[in-house]
Amino acid sequence: MVENILWNDVDILLFDMPPGTGDAQITLAQNLPVTAGICVTTPQKVALDDTIRSLDMFKNLNIPIAGIVENMSGFICPETNKRYDIFGKGTTS
Repeated sequence: MVENILWNDVDILLFDMPPGTGDAQITLAQNLPVTAGICVTTPQKVALDDTIRSLDMFKNLNIPIAGIVENMSGFICPETNKRYDIFGKGTTS
């Protein structure tokens, strides 16, 4: 996909990858001119562990970290306006 498409001038190209540091993630990081990495996580211990491994991978490949996003951290019920932390809240290591 990267080589067979004429991208023209692209300011930003984001790759939405599955969690972890598998072959696909490492291969892309090693073979493309990556400017920075962004990690998206959920507030669960296992997700935080994956994020830490991803951050370590970026560090080992000398790729700067642009940020970390905590996704699915809460749900606000439209009927009651009450917040529910379905997957926990603000997990830390």
